[in-house]
Amino acid sequence: MQIGEKVEVHTRFTDSWAQGFVIADVVGEGYRVRRLSDGAVLPGVTGENDLRPAEGSRRR
Repeated sequence: MQIGEKVEVHTRFTDSWAQGFVIADVVGEGYRVRRLSDGAVLPGVTGENDLRPAEGSRRR
């Protein structure tokens, strides 16, 4: 995944996928994710297994 790519984030609390996020930075242990609604970067690092390309942004 690349910076600026729209993604969905897996939420363990409800075991579902949340929309409205973008990759803000790529770091050694995963990704920093920005929420599109308010521009806030989520705390911590999100692992690759908890991210997937957002619907409509999948590469062909």
